[in-house]
Amino acid sequence: MITKDLFKYFRFDLDEEMKEAEFYIGVKGAAIHQKILIHLGIDFSQEGQTIAWSKVSALLRYDKKLRDKIYIYLATLEEYLRAYISNKYECIPDQSFWQDGRTDRSKVKTRIGDGEKVSDVLESIEFGDLMNQVKNLPSNDISVMFDYTIEIKSNLDAVRILRNAVSHHSFLMGYKFRPCTVDGKKNDSLEHNIKNLRQLLPKEYRYGRNEKGGITAEIENCKFEVKQDNNNDHTRQIMDLSNKDIIKMI
Repeated sequence: MITKDLFKYFRFDLDEEMKEAEFYIGVKGAAIHQKILIHLGIDFSQEGQTIAWSKVSALLRYDKKLRDKIYIYLATLEEYLRAYISNKYECIPDQSFWQDGRTDRSKVKTRIGDGEKVSDVLESIEFGDLMNQVKNLPSNDISVMFDYTIEIKSNLDAVRILRNAVSHHSFLMGYKFRPCTVDGKKNDSLEHNIKNLRQLLPKEYRYGRNEKGGITAEIENCKFEVKQDNNNDHTRQIMDLSNKDIIKMI
């Protein structure tokens, strides 16, 4: 579908919305807009269907806000895992559980065996290789690192896929995630995968030090934006989103 064909599916209620649509398609691409239209119920085989641009625009902004917040906490998890392993094994590197990945950089066992520092090796490997190494750690380490260890290997696989989606700026609502287990329930939804990330984080980052912050509050706040009226007054309101698309962390 060429870019100009997309516009017949948008309904513009304000004059400036068409310019906004042109801008977003130019910087984000037509493909993500097609995915959003499909997500919002447009059937490209049927003529005459339209969706308010305000809804497309809101979902675009919400998707980016979610990705930005998730990325921060994925980085936090990555730092935490590297820190735990290096703190414990930097001075006792001769361990049987180190394993090699496919690339030269991911050959953790070989590099540590050749004398590289554990921390230097861990800092240089990719997130997926780090997850694979974590899965190969002794069970007592797994129990210390994570409060919830049921299906831990599949949960670590799921968070790796979540990171791939975030890192590649994919449209999260339309992405196919891995099933993960949270509070005894298995699901592959975006919401469930974010909650899986939350349970893998250190406690302080889940709800904040005062139980009113952390990833829980950050994701909850993504649905709000500040609007300015003609009197320059600012109000905080929920974005123009379908209730099914709002991630609920509480």
